[in-house]
Amino acid sequence: MTLRKLLMSTLISAGLATSAMAQDKPEKVTVGYLNLVNAQLVTKSLGLVQKYMPGIEIEYIKVGGGGDMLRAIAAEQVDFGGLGNPPTAIGVTRGLPIKGIMVLNMLDYVEAMVVRTDANIKSFKDLEGKTLAAPFGSTTHYLLLQALADEGIDPASMKILDLRPNDIAVAWSRGDIDAAWYWEPNLDKAVSDGGNIFMTSGIMASRGYPTWDVGVVMNEFAENYPDLVEAFVKAECEGIDYWIANPAETAQIIADELELPLADATRMMGGTGMVPCDEQLTAGYIGATGDIGQFADTLVATSEFLVAQDRLPKQLTRADYEEFLVPSFLETVVAE
Repeated sequence: MTLRKLLMSTLISAGLATSAMAQDKPEKVTVGYLNLVNAQLVTKSLGLVQKYMPGIEIEYIKVGGGGDMLRAIAAEQVDFGGLGNPPTAIGVTRGLPIKGIMVLNMLDYVEAMVVRTDANIKSFKDLEGKTLAAPFGSTTHYLLLQALADEGIDPASMKILDLRPNDIAVAWSRGDIDAAWYWEPNLDKAVSDGGNIFMTSGIMASRGYPTWDVGVVMNEFAENYPDLVEAFVKAECEGIDYWIANPAETAQIIADELELPLADATRMMGGTGMVPCDEQLTAGYIGATGDIGQFADTLVATSEFLVAQDRLPKQLTRADYEEFLVPSFLETVVAE
């Protein structure tokens, strides 16, 4: 081979290698985020995912609730998303190709049941004959059914509507519903319009029914771009750290993102629990590789309830949920 041919061959090989390396990253990454007061709003506002994924277009899609997120996942419209434990149990049972990679938030009074003051609802028994709303497949829908079951009340004794949070706000303003279990920022609209808080997700957690949102990634994306999964986790961990260290600045971000008065954003922050990423690897949360934590137990208990309510066709085991939860990306980020 002549020197010229050798040089040409080398240049062509180098070009192919460069092209292959360029294809190792997708042109765009799509993040589905819940319209909820949590640190994902901080991550989004500060451009942290973009920071850790330079050269990639980052698209954010606002999703109304867990049911909508499951549909987006099933349609392969997102690479990353967030799910509460009931939609997680539903998605894993139905075989959606996702893995849980981190804790986005723990839910307290950011989610609650509001009842119309003039409806004279003083107990769960008073809900019989009334019209309620909740986004089906969400954490609040699950807690509503669980609360009724604990009180021995048949859900068929009332009318329960499947409405998104924005639609609940509209239905409430028209006087179409007597109660609703959903979340901020729309929750406050009902409270300000003749409603009062009857039950919160935090109280239900103290009764043994914790609810949370977990970050998920599509299996194929994780297999093809594990470094980008770590980048996503790193970005979200930085957002959580910022939330914890900078409450005033965070409140302003939330106010801007959700178009709220600053005082409302500050109050709503108190209803959402942020878990530092190193703490997420402990037994009370996701746990570690080979030693998955209590989130798996919560998913088992959640799915048991949903099966009993004929909302899931079969009961998965703890091992199934252990397979869903993958702490390895978070472990790498925390160790850095």
